[in-house]
Amino acid sequence: MKNKTGLLLLFVLFLACKSESQKESNPIGTTGPKYETYNYSGFTKAEIYAFHKHMYEGGDWTVYGDTERYFYLNFSEIRKHSRILRSDTPKILEEKPRDDVKNFITSTDLKKGGGLSLNDYVQQVEVNGLIIIHKGKIVFEGYPRMFPTDLHITMVITQVFVSTAVAILADRGLIDTNKAIDHYFDVLKGSGWEGVPVLDILNMSSGIEWPEVDKYELSSDPIRCLATLKSVKPSGTEHQFSNADAAVLTLLVEKISGLNFRDFVQQEIWKKIGAEYSALIAMHTNGTAVSHIDGMSTTLRDLARFGLAFTPSGRDDDNTIISDAHIANIRNVNENLKAKSQLTSEFYHPSYQWSAVYEDGDFYKGAHGGQGLYISPSKDLVIAFFGTANTDRESNQLNVISRQLVKSGLFDLE
Repeated sequence: MKNKTGLLLLFVLFLACKSESQKESNPIGTTGPKYETYNYSGFTKAEIYAFHKHMYEGGDWTVYGDTERYFYLNFSEIRKHSRILRSDTPKILEEKPRDDVKNFITSTDLKKGGGLSLNDYVQQVEVNGLIIIHKGKIVFEGYPRMFPTDLHITMVITQVFVSTAVAILADRGLIDTNKAIDHYFDVLKGSGWEGVPVLDILNMSSGIEWPEVDKYELSSDPIRCLATLKSVKPSGTEHQFSNADAAVLTLLVEKISGLNFRDFVQQEIWKKIGAEYSALIAMHTNGTAVSHIDGMSTTLRDLARFGLAFTPSGRDDDNTIISDAHIANIRNVNENLKAKSQLTSEFYHPSYQWSAVYEDGDFYKGAHGGQGLYISPSKDLVIAFFGTANTDRESNQLNVISRQLVKSGLFDLE
């Protein structure tokens, strides 16, 4: 049992360092924001103490409910990380709240909260924050269980930052996604990765297992560690979620660009989308970015700014990072990977690390506990949200609601 004095000192230290996001409070608007906070007041000192006591005594953060939400919102206190610096010229987001979006009625067949207005849904269901941007303007924004300036963990949504980095390098002719990954890493020849095209890895169909997480995190030679993984099925034949795919793609970005992943994202993505706040990215003890699981922590608005880069409104400037070829590649279908959604009864396929690309060309990436980024280029629409599953492991269904919103007619372009 740790002594109480040590525990108290640790708690005081965490309180002194708390809320890294607050250090960079630098509002870029001259008028008050129009988002709703629903009178959220943050964690009490007792709740903060209880969380740190839980972690200090060896507890796991994956306990769901408010304990897990604290971890999502205070990642910098718990895990090793590095900072991705914000843009020198933040992209200003015009606010144009719409009552018809706020009052949109959700489907009655949801597991929880069906038939509520969108505004009531985010308050009553496990939602930390939701933002909807149409034609470059914020039409809905609410924070029922976080502050707007909080850096919230995105987890595997970071994997689409990895695929975007690969696409940027491919656009420059530095990566050929049709070539096998062992073309770029000799150490992968003779391994389960040999002959696996980069494209199949991007599409989450490498066929590679992912059993040795701890070994990879501690390895001083990450690519050699990945070379020990086995192939369990031919690549390109079946969707198989494996964090190994994002891990090897991250190392590919670093090798080809000559930058570590954090610096590449900062230079080629984060600053160019006009991020208002610096982000955090988890780091392994071996110095590599944890791009495949814990990932980045960002404000909700900045995650939405990244989403905007895939829409007409976000691509209409000098800092465009998403090419026509990149959009086309995301939408390119590998018929072997098509599946029918149990949630929406629609056909979709995974592509470029996106969880689901629908037949109308929209795409979505979800993550543990209720995080999501939905993009509809044809409707010039971005929906981004954060959440935390409750202690019964129930998460929000904003992924389903996003599809309902898209089909509602509210965002049909003129």
